[in-house]
Amino acid sequence: MRSWLPVAAVAAVAALVLASPVHAKTFRYSSGPKPPADTLGWVAESELQPLTRAHHPKVPLTNLQLTGLVADTAFARALRSAPLDSGMRVILAPSEGHPMNPLIERVMLRQLARRGITASVRRGLVPDDSLRAIAAAGEPVLEYGVSTARITYLRLVGFLPGRVRIERQALVEGGLTLRSPTSSAVLWVGEASYNLVDRFSRGELALVEDERFSELKGTVPDRNFEKVIEPVIVIAVVAGLIALFFQNRP
Repeated sequence: MRSWLPVAAVAAVAALVLASPVHAKTFRYSSGPKPPADTLGWVAESELQPLTRAHHPKVPLTNLQLTGLVADTAFARALRSAPLDSGMRVILAPSEGHPMNPLIERVMLRQLARRGITASVRRGLVPDDSLRAIAAAGEPVLEYGVSTARITYLRLVGFLPGRVRIERQALVEGGLTLRSPTSSAVLWVGEASYNLVDRFSRGELALVEDERFSELKGTVPDRNFEKVIEPVIVIAVVAGLIALFFQNRP
């Protein structure tokens, strides 16, 4: 009789547990733990945002770029009559010292390459008694000279603030000489000269000049009072004539 009592008690407790509903609590966190503050500081990240064709800004050529463009045209015209054929070899050298010699050297190498001519470059002046030594294979010596390479600011154009433009001129003058390496005789001479005039905004003056090339910096002309007052007088006279015309109409 006593052996079944414990079993019956356990069964009764289990039935009560199964019959009662089970409720579980749900915990929700409004925010997680905050990260520790960065004590090392911020590190800048490089970012490149290329502009599309529609957003390309228009900037003027620098004085050096404009001089190179003018020199390219000047010496290209000078080489037209040179007795140099494709496949020839020449020795390219300056005939005199000039600050723009490196620029003219690049121009000449580009022009000779277009004609299929191979050039050996000499950076110093070539004395007459050294021609045989540097041209052992009999290559002719092509010497370039620069007499003028400058930028001139001609005048100011426009009157409205922010609309004033500077008119500038780039001028390059020089020449080419082709000499025989055996006799130092001059085989051919060509004159190089060209100039170009353009305009750029006065506020872009710092963009076109370079402190390294002082010979390519000009002086901005001052505004002449007569040039300023003359258009004002003309406008006043025209306005007065128009007013008189309307006043005298019947």
